[in-house]
Amino acid sequence: MSKAEKFIQEHTRNCSNELCAVEDRFGKKVISYHEWLTPDQARRAVEIAREEIYKWLEEHKDISDYTWYDEIEHESGITNKCINDLKQAMKDE
Repeated sequence: MSKAEKFIQEHTRNCSNELCAVEDRFGKKVISYHEWLTPDQARRAVEIAREEIYKWLEEHKDISDYTWYDEIEHESGITNKCINDLKQAMKDE
């Protein structure tokens, strides 16, 4: 189970979404409800976010600003610019 899925499982309500506060308007009892997602809906939201990340990475994989290669050490990786731009792209969605 991923960290996101674990968070969803731990923080999703598994009971009624009826709020404790009940208002009385003009002699009529009004019960309010709080919106919330089911665990399956929350997991689907995580899947959608992952798909967006994979799509963004696929679209930007050939840009040299986002990758580096050390010919001496034969190592490669992504740059901080890539990480920062990905974070910004996720915020903009």
